[in-house]
Amino acid sequence: MTADCKHEDFPKLESASPIESVESDGKQLSALLTVDKLSLVLGGKEILQRVDFSLAKAGVTSVIGPSGAGKSSLLRCLNGLETCWSGTVAVDGKDIRQWRGGWDQLRRYVGLIAQKPVVFNASIRANVCFGIHGWRQRRRADELVEQSLRQAALWDEVKDRLDVSATTLSMGQQQRLCIARAIAIKPKVLLLDEPTASLDPRSKQLIEQSMLQLAKDIPLLCVTHDLEQAQRLKGRTVFMCDGRVIEQADCDQLFKQPQCIETREFLRWSVCDCD
Repeated sequence: MTADCKHEDFPKLESASPIESVESDGKQLSALLTVDKLSLVLGGKEILQRVDFSLAKAGVTSVIGPSGAGKSSLLRCLNGLETCWSGTVAVDGKDIRQWRGGWDQLRRYVGLIAQKPVVFNASIRANVCFGIHGWRQRRRADELVEQSLRQAALWDEVKDRLDVSATTLSMGQQQRLCIARAIAIKPKVLLLDEPTASLDPRSKQLIEQSMLQLAKDIPLLCVTHDLEQAQRLKGRTVFMCDGRVIEQADCDQLFKQPQCIETREFLRWSVCDCD
């Protein structure tokens, strides 16, 4: 059975307050990305409705919810692939609509990893270097390639065949290559849309390890239908339904003590589906 959130069936509860990320010593971290009243209408249908949340300067935030909740559309708005939205999105205090250089430059700052890996019909090395510009970076290309592939947990598997076509890699390796390509240009925020969907358990494990390592330095926002994955990644969890943020909290709190009935029903039916 698929969890289907219909708000008219539930008591109206206020969503949790926006994310306030804290370090282990309880000190609050300043937000790197903030979203305020983000709404999106496509084809006359409300896809996102006044979405509010923020991301600290590091750590993983998982976005869960039923299909059609607006999760992927949210990422596309933050990355500038959807532009007909209202509200405010700011990165480092700057409105992304006013980003210097436009949407293309924003995407160098806010990277997006799609569900299905897209590699170019070129060498592994060329794929990683695709977004590298400027003579200083080009001179350090070999160093950046190795560093990026290591961060994506792929270096040991491809270090002796960097000039082989990327299309020869397995699906899991191609996804990790896409992560390496994204982080080679040093983004400040990384968005991931179901990055391990349809991958084998080993590939999934390697990508999750890579994500946790990256999250030590930058914020990651990961859409996932795998609730066990969200719990493995820890950090924060945002539950969305019908284009709205219903609840957001630390991972353990949201899964063990959800405050909103919609969240409780979604988690209950999701467990039934798994069983």
